[in-house]
Amino acid sequence: MKQIFKQLVLVIFIGLSASSGLMAQFIFSGEFRPRFEYRDGYLKLRDSSQTPYFVIPGRNRLTFDFKNEQFMAKFSLQHAYVFGENNYSSDTITRNTINIYEGWFRYSFVKGFAIKIGRMELVYDDGRLLGNSNWNPKAASHDAAALQWESSKAGYRGDFGFAINNTAPAGAFLASYPLKNYKYMAYLYEQKKFFKDNLTLSLLALLDVMQKPGTTTKTKSTTYDTLYVTNSSHDTIGTTVIPVTTTTSVSTSYPTQLYGRFTIGGNIGYSWKKLKLLLSGYYQTGHYNNGKTINAGFFTANASYQLFKPLNLLIGYDYLSGNNYADTLSMKSKTGSFSTLYSTNHGFYGYMDLFSSSVTTGNTAGLTDLYFKATLTLHEKAYIEATYRIFGLAQGALPATVKKAGDLPYVEVNKSLGSELDLMAVYRPHKSIEFNAAYCFFMPTSTMETLNGLKSGTSKFAQYAYLMITYKPTFFNSEKH
Repeated sequence: MKQIFKQLVLVIFIGLSASSGLMAQFIFSGEFRPRFEYRDGYLKLRDSSQTPYFVIPGRNRLTFDFKNEQFMAKFSLQHAYVFGENNYSSDTITRNTINIYEGWFRYSFVKGFAIKIGRMELVYDDGRLLGNSNWNPKAASHDAAALQWESSKAGYRGDFGFAINNTAPAGAFLASYPLKNYKYMAYLYEQKKFFKDNLTLSLLALLDVMQKPGTTTKTKSTTYDTLYVTNSSHDTIGTTVIPVTTTTSVSTSYPTQLYGRFTIGGNIGYSWKKLKLLLSGYYQTGHYNNGKTINAGFFTANASYQLFKPLNLLIGYDYLSGNNYADTLSMKSKTGSFSTLYSTNHGFYGYMDLFSSSVTTGNTAGLTDLYFKATLTLHEKAYIEATYRIFGLAQGALPATVKKAGDLPYVEVNKSLGSELDLMAVYRPHKSIEFNAAYCFFMPTSTMETLNGLKSGTSKFAQYAYLMITYKPTFFNSEKH
């Protein structure tokens, strides 16, 4: 069976090679990545009414890669799952967990200039604004097209990408787009390296356009029915009027009412011997999808130094601007909350992911993160890492529910949110397999409890642990056959 399988793959490879030149490479690979998790405050703090639990999420992938001098193509099937989400003894899958994660081709017109079209990952720099969200079993890919240019000798590359999203099947005229994706998106990325790649400068400008969300209005109407009152002989002895109230819902969509958000900024990275420095900053303007104008910013800076060969130390600081909810007049038409767009947030804001979702919404009081990281390499196959983070709000007020007349729509709070300690170990006994384990805990303040909808002093000790196994076998590589 194994020999038949190899022969089948070889036949497919020969067919592809024959159609596009002999100097071609075909790789057939896979990925298996189960993760055993203990969640006790992961994603959100808990109180005594909630119980911690174990869960096993994961994914499997089957990937076909092809390339020659002019063409590249990738096709990736993905099964993202949670153990037990489908009945074990049924042939009916109630949750569709299998999809095409990537499916694209790339054609080089000339050396250094190409077009790439299809469903693909968009990953630039460290993934702060455009990333693949690899920690999530589903990850993230986009339906897009990109023009790409590059000069390896000059240390220069650039991409211009765009996407036009609609629902299917496409109609004859403009229709509403009810999905939560952007309706239109375009970006420009430029990168240049200097001084033997020791200095790297990059620029990213991105425009994403959202459709105004649909609305539903309910209208009540009352009609009156006449009820005849009869006696035991069925003779009418009187009448009464009964009111009948009917509620009608009318949904309205706004396919022509679009709001564009523009983000621009870049990175400066410098490395010299044992020292590495990174500085990033972005500015965000335009309109949020509810029509509010945006004036927001983000910056991060970090420095790492290899103290001695096995030990690397890093210190960094992140700042994401936020809404000033105490300025109720301004909040009616403006937002100062920065969104990290379509980023890879796990690892940037703590392994417990307490802020990973909120930083993308563009509707928060902002976030500050001062962090310290130490990485100790035990040998070439294993290392351990410890990261301590101190979180805070950028603004000192949070939104509040108005329960009665005179209540303020916000509550003033201390900016301190708490701290998190992440301890992680990684072991790679073979190039195709990795074991990754971590234990994390969070020490919240009363402000963090308020942010999570809890009363002060009611949150339980927040902790999270996991063991993730990643196996990436190569089933077939034409260069080795």
